[in-house]
Amino acid sequence: METPNITLFSVHKDAMAAAVDAFARDWPQAKTDNLLDDGLFRWVGETEGVVPGMYEPFEAHTRYMVDRGADAILFTCSAFRPCIDAVIPKHSIPMLKPNDAMIEQALETGPRIAVLATVAGTIPSVSEEIEAMALARGQDVTLSQHYVEKAFDAMAAGDGETHDGMVAAAARNINDADVIVLAQFTLSRAVPSVSAVTDIPVLNSPGAAVAKLKDMLNA
Repeated sequence: METPNITLFSVHKDAMAAAVDAFARDWPQAKTDNLLDDGLFRWVGETEGVVPGMYEPFEAHTRYMVDRGADAILFTCSAFRPCIDAVIPKHSIPMLKPNDAMIEQALETGPRIAVLATVAGTIPSVSEEIEAMALARGQDVTLSQHYVEKAFDAMAAGDGETHDGMVAAAARNINDADVIVLAQFTLSRAVPSVSAVTDIPVLNSPGAAVAKLKDMLNA
């Protein structure tokens, strides 16, 4: 498959932009379309987690993307893992959760994993994903969780520099980990700032996801 049609499903414009940038950088030959439902992001912020009513929108959006001819779907919304888990078995095309590829890389790097996020609901969701994948692989892991409060608000207000600085300041205080995972697509913009303040390997979801999709599609 030389030019696959990959649909990116996002609930925030900055996560969508991070995914688009990763494809432009690492796989420009792929044809990408975007579907954005930012109402879901506001909703999960209000409920501070997934609620039953969120499953049907994910199914409806997924059916639409499949019907429109997507060869594969990349979900970029880390806080909605249960919804994504529910729709993937219902469709035959390759679908990739936001953090699977990054988590695989993290587990190959070391057992002490620092999870860093700027959306509170992402912390338990990604932590559960890491623990589940580690269990399936027969690996023991130790997680530390780092929530950077107000950094997301700064980015949403257009102040990316403050956002990146706050994330880097949090990463600077992490010293008991083999790897740091930036647990949202929106955090990929902070990779240079974080890498500048720590010698611990720093992983981000978009770059890992693009590489994984290339393998899944044999492209």
